[in-house]
Amino acid sequence: MVNYDERHCHKWALLITERKNTLNQVHAAVEAGDYIKAKQLFYQIFYGKIGEQADPGMAGSLLYHMAMVTKMESENNILLKELNIEQPDVQKNLDRFYGLFEADAHTLLNGVIDFKIPFSSITIERLSSEQKIFLFTELAKKYKELEERLTNQDSVVCVALEELFYEWTSLTIKMRFIQEYETIKGLLTLDILVKTYGIEEIQKVIDVVKDKFGEETVNIALDVTLKVGMRREKLQAVMLSDHYINNTMSIEKLDGKMDFLNCPIHGSHQYILKNFGINSDVPALFCKNFCFAHAKAMLESVLPFPLTLWQKKLMPTDDVCSFYLRLAYSPEIQQKERFVPLILSWNVTRECNLKCSHCYINAADRKLENELTTEEGKQLIDQICDISRPLLILSGGEPLLRQDIYELIKYGSSKGLKMGLGSNGSLIDDAVAKKLKSAGITTVSISIDSHIAAQHDGFRGVVGSWEKAINAIKALRANNVLVQVNTTLTHDNYDQIDNIMSLSESLGVENFHLFFLIPTGRGVKIDDITPQKYEDMITNTFAKVHKHRLNVRPSCAPQFMRIAQGMGLNMRQWIRGCIAGMYYCRIYPNGDITPCPYLPIKIGNVREKTFKEIWQNADMFKILRDPNTLTGKCGECDYKILCGGCRARAYGLSADFIDYCGDLHVPTEAKNDYLKEDPWCVYQSGTSKNVDILKKHPHSIQRR
Repeated sequence: MVNYDERHCHKWALLITERKNTLNQVHAAVEAGDYIKAKQLFYQIFYGKIGEQADPGMAGSLLYHMAMVTKMESENNILLKELNIEQPDVQKNLDRFYGLFEADAHTLLNGVIDFKIPFSSITIERLSSEQKIFLFTELAKKYKELEERLTNQDSVVCVALEELFYEWTSLTIKMRFIQEYETIKGLLTLDILVKTYGIEEIQKVIDVVKDKFGEETVNIALDVTLKVGMRREKLQAVMLSDHYINNTMSIEKLDGKMDFLNCPIHGSHQYILKNFGINSDVPALFCKNFCFAHAKAMLESVLPFPLTLWQKKLMPTDDVCSFYLRLAYSPEIQQKERFVPLILSWNVTRECNLKCSHCYINAADRKLENELTTEEGKQLIDQICDISRPLLILSGGEPLLRQDIYELIKYGSSKGLKMGLGSNGSLIDDAVAKKLKSAGITTVSISIDSHIAAQHDGFRGVVGSWEKAINAIKALRANNVLVQVNTTLTHDNYDQIDNIMSLSESLGVENFHLFFLIPTGRGVKIDDITPQKYEDMITNTFAKVHKHRLNVRPSCAPQFMRIAQGMGLNMRQWIRGCIAGMYYCRIYPNGDITPCPYLPIKIGNVREKTFKEIWQNADMFKILRDPNTLTGKCGECDYKILCGGCRARAYGLSADFIDYCGDLHVPTEAKNDYLKEDPWCVYQSGTSKNVDILKKHPHSIQRR
């Protein structure tokens, strides 16, 4: 028998018990000489498993409880700071209710692990981010050493395995105890504040601080998660590790629901309410404010697209916490749209200070005379908001050469857009990075095409461009701006991709996009590599993903979705291989709209029609949204819904287009067939084992 509700409050203890049972299986496998099985089970204990009974592993649980300590402590402190008052005296009841929780832990873990956590370490000791990272890193090193011993079939490794399990588990228990201590302290404190100031006044104070609270606590958790070697998207799984969840979210439909069936905070609150007589409205303040702000900030940090979040049900009132999420939601849309922009690229200028040999826009030293003005740019942003709230990437040319760039960033951010910048990095130093961050930029992409400075400089056409790009990345990361490295694949750097990824990772980069050259603009002067080399490079890059903390995505190579699926990788956050016209389009400096930068077919101009009119009514967009319009082997392909083939390559690899394109790559009327098969794909239809699954993909639509 335990005091606190086991389902709500003690999943952590049940996970420890399950992991100890798995450790016993590791011992049995070692005794039987099955070191492969022992190594697999050992990995599951510490780094988890996926599937219906997903477990984040000891690593995930430790990170989660470290993050929750920060969250629960911050909720209390931020309120007291805003009210400018000292901590009320709640010690007597705090000791009472915490003692009952600790007693539960000893009951549940009796026979599993013997532990003794000094009370002073619960009430006084708090770890900084640096200390958390150090502890976690040391434990990870010990794990690696033992993994190596299992690889070498060390028959006396079992004692060391037990020691590491005890060390890691003891630290997890300690973090869970501190989390509970702060949870109880926060509720007792809030009860006093509500009685003193009234619930309406406390709600006003919470309204002032909750968004900042969410961002700061998630940033701390994210910082630790990244620095101990996990990817950003892992944060979501980590932060859900102590919950039972029904997740019906479908990124293909751009919305979904997540139901939390238990909550450790709620379980604690309910027990104290029942035994202390606190008003039920008090814990609801935590759920609908702080927990919501934390969940929103967490999802915004891991999903690549802007989102809107609603909390449909609250745990204190409905015994379930239910969130509804919509990607790129715009309140101006009266009915649910199936295809909305998730990403937009706006070439704000074609002026550039480099001379890259592959540039799709054939950037010039001088800007176009008829580029959209500042006011026209703001009107464009307003028009975009009439259809969605996407990630808007300001590119060029070099966008920082545009004098009003910070004004445009600030305006877009104020309208709820996630603002990105595509730069060569040559103009970014610490001062510029600070200005970008202050204006509202969330991510900047910097091009790195070799880990060798001279080779990159030759490709970019300007000596010193590599060093400036590297320094730009450092400045951006120092100012907490998310950085993406873009690398254009060529014959010269084909064998350097792993080195470039390692370099990027060492600089604190999280996202790595590998661009496969489309023969347009200056790119027509570069020999494209072969289709099989494309296929091999995508496969080889994905095979190396486990070596890096980078989030990897090939661009201009939609077959990556097929390859990723075949390798068992989850790439569903990217929805589809080619998203041109479905969830993405490009705006040229003069306001012309094209499906993508590499498919320069003019669909309309925002000076002549609104962006919403063009997006919803353009015939070409309607055609691109129907995979049944594809011809050739793309039209017959098992993966035409998941992949779609590169429409730009199908259009641009004709001699007529290359001759016409020459050295001036600007939007124009269609000159060729963009629905033909992608000639740079080696896949032959009919060889897939997943045809029935693919036909049920949400993008499979009947031709109207």
